[in-house]
Amino acid sequence: MAACSNGSPIGSGKGPQALAVTYNGNTAAVDMVECQTTSLTATATFADDNGDHASTSVVTSRVVWSSSAPGIIDVSNGDVETYAGSGAYYPVGTVIARATGNAVITATYADAMTASISVSAVDISSMRISPVLTRMAPDSTTTFHLYVQPQLDQIEQDLTANVNWMITDSGAPAVVSGTSTVVASRTPVDQNFTLEARLPTCNLNLSQTMSIGTVANLQLSYEQPQNQPVPVTLGDRVRVDAVFDDASAPPQDLSDQVEVDAADGYNKANASALSAAASTVTDVNGNTYLESTPYLVVSGDADRLDREIAFKLTYDKAGIDLTTTTRVYTFSDADILSMRIDPTQTDLTYPNLGHLQAYGVFDDGVERPVSRAVSWSLIDTGDSDLLSVNGSGLDGGLLVPFNVGGNARVFATIDSTSVGQIQEHATVSVHRQHND
Repeated sequence: MAACSNGSPIGSGKGPQALAVTYNGNTAAVDMVECQTTSLTATATFADDNGDHASTSVVTSRVVWSSSAPGIIDVSNGDVETYAGSGAYYPVGTVIARATGNAVITATYADAMTASISVSAVDISSMRISPVLTRMAPDSTTTFHLYVQPQLDQIEQDLTANVNWMITDSGAPAVVSGTSTVVASRTPVDQNFTLEARLPTCNLNLSQTMSIGTVANLQLSYEQPQNQPVPVTLGDRVRVDAVFDDASAPPQDLSDQVEVDAADGYNKANASALSAAASTVTDVNGNTYLESTPYLVVSGDADRLDREIAFKLTYDKAGIDLTTTTRVYTFSDADILSMRIDPTQTDLTYPNLGHLQAYGVFDDGVERPVSRAVSWSLIDTGDSDLLSVNGSGLDGGLLVPFNVGGNARVFATIDSTSVGQIQEHATVSVHRQHND
């Protein structure tokens, strides 16, 4: 809401003429979840002596912030401690949802000009730490996330940055580095330690108990079909997991922690393998959920087609020194001729996520996954009111619904040298949240 005095902007000449409070660039009401913190921005509009040539300036640290209900939703002027005794304070303009409810946050500039924004916070219905691990490889690191599911009308939220992460055991063989990265020691194996995620604004917490485990081997999972050349326009997506002697332990993703070299006898100039991360995973049952997931993305050299290469992957060379070798790659200039989307029709009930996959048949007769290489989009008017789609990359085809009902068409587009532009679509039926 814009600043006003008797309904009109304040000021003239070089002084500020208007004030606005925004969240992510707009003045719409802010929806939060209890325990969450977020930042507001105050912006003043100024003009020259003639009242023309308006310019804006961020004045977040120059206004005085206040809340109509600080016990529910507070706001910091740089004087609100992150938790009692921490000695650390929330930055100016930080909104703190201490409980569920509503408040109006007001910024006051020069004791005269004000602007406000409405903020509401809803209940948390569930929390989870990701990834779920019971073992960590010696000398490994994993960045954990805390995801919370609001009770009503919001997608699952990542509150990792709002959390105090700590190892609760003295003498534990692991430490927290940075915000939420756990660094495991090399030894001792099998000594339990507990990672706690605590939301200090409302004193909710969740924990996960782990130990260092003996790694049996490194397991590789490939996106592209094996025993076939890989189109150089696609490359491959590879996941590297530590599999433990403890068969009950979930594997640990080490894709971004392995050293990559050309295997003996191969020229490293033929291809590269670099780490990248997706923000979601889709399980074997087709359920998609938030989880930061590292991969290796293998890319061939268009000038070195048909030249073989395999990669030697080494984990913890100075410690347990585990190695494995990838499949032998060759790359081709195979061209895509047709494409299909799977599924072509699907139901998506808010707040669940969805993920469409695209597959292409190439001129060598092989069908391959192409989701990372296509451009995903919404073309029909109004479909963007129903859901959003991630346009490309490791999360390409990711569907995020809004809490409205209706049918939308999601398009996948890719260029073919032989047949021109190829475009297919899937129909997504979005259903509102069921509130019992």
